[in-house]
Amino acid sequence: PNAWADYDGDGDLDLFVGMRYGPNHLYRNDDGRFTDVAPEAGLADAQDTRAAAWGDYDADGDPDLYVGFPAEVGEGNRLYRNDGGRFTDVAGEKGVGLVGTTRQPSWVDYDGDGDLDLFVAMRDQPNRLFRNDGDGPFTDVTEVAGVGDPRRTVGVVWFDYDHDGDLDVHISNQNGDEDAFLQNQGDGSFVDVAPDLGMNWPGRGEEYGSVAPAVADYDNDGDLDLFIAAYGPDVLWSNNGDGTFDNVTDPETLGQDYHSTTAAWADFDHDGRPDLLVTSYLGDVAEAEDHLFLNRASGFENVIPANLLEHGPSHGVAWADYDGDGDLDLAIANNNQAAGTHHLYRNDLPPSVARRSIQVSVVDSRGSWMFPGAEVRVRDGESGALLGSRLIDSGGGYCSQGMAPAHFGLPEGSGVVDVEVTVIRGGERVLVTVTGIDVGTQTARPLVVEVP
Repeated sequence: PNAWADYDGDGDLDLFVGMRYGPNHLYRNDDGRFTDVAPEAGLADAQDTRAAAWGDYDADGDPDLYVGFPAEVGEGNRLYRNDGGRFTDVAGEKGVGLVGTTRQPSWVDYDGDGDLDLFVAMRDQPNRLFRNDGDGPFTDVTEVAGVGDPRRTVGVVWFDYDHDGDLDVHISNQNGDEDAFLQNQGDGSFVDVAPDLGMNWPGRGEEYGSVAPAVADYDNDGDLDLFIAAYGPDVLWSNNGDGTFDNVTDPETLGQDYHSTTAAWADFDHDGRPDLLVTSYLGDVAEAEDHLFLNRASGFENVIPANLLEHGPSHGVAWADYDGDGDLDLAIANNNQAAGTHHLYRNDLPPSVARRSIQVSVVDSRGSWMFPGAEVRVRDGESGALLGSRLIDSGGGYCSQGMAPAHFGLPEGSGVVDVEVTVIRGGERVLVTVTGIDVGTQTARPLVVEVP
């Protein structure tokens, strides 16, 4: 897995890479050059690592890291508390040191009380939800919340799909198991509405299953849509804005059976529309066939460059502007040691195009990153036209996490924009607006929006 976060608070994004065949890495970013500081930081675990997610669970202003292992390791997962750039494993004292085949952890404020709770997707046992109760241990609320799905879960994503002010979760399951879509009831419990929505995918064979859910407003209508990378045909669900979804998958492009392993949205070309990277392999695991789908509004077209086909099969992809030039770069973690373990691809848009963007971070009054599931929208400052919507994601998908600012490529001619942040909190959708942002002066550093 790979996961981006500014762990040292110097203003640029650093990269954690979990390994199958050797110690994990923490690459400190120093103005676009990286140094592996995992040994001195205390993160150089030599265990087979399959999951990682950053989140400021203790609200001290720096991101902490949850790391998950498969069952064969025989050791509990780690929760690394960040103490000024050095990390201490506190999983035992916090009660979150699960032993089992962990696939995707997510930091999320499911109960709207202002702190980050922890959801852990498991492949070999029921999923788990831990409520953050402050200074003491986390409380396992799996049973009372009704989220202990025994199906073989691989990927999850949290977002307020029904616009009722609390976070729901889509759960992607493997080995023929049906998917789940757990609707948050606002009282600490969840109900699976996937069958009612027609999104449970019944009747799949053992060799088929969902892998990675990825959320984006692909059609720029203001609602968050859902793509599912799968073993079997992938699917794009369009959000109707009324709590329902339509399957709008083009069987000739997105809907092929690519044996997909993960997916991530990003507007890599700055035309104002989110594009989609899907990693996959056909047959033998060494035969990778990834796709970079350019969103042309009228449909999707695979435009993947040749060098992105050279890295072998992947299980983790995450976009981030690591060099601060305004466009999104790409980190890829491989599943095949022979093909190399991880890769970083720099996006070289022309400088004038790269600067046509804005990035938005959402923090609380203490500067803590406490609002996973928040929605960010950018509008034209003059006409009010919607230019795009993004989700602040705390660990959605599979084998990757982009704890990065929300990034918007903007159409040619964009000047002044307004930014709207909708925080999902305690049954309310709290709106914070920042107006009159000059795109030309807001590229190098993210716009920081403080939510009281």
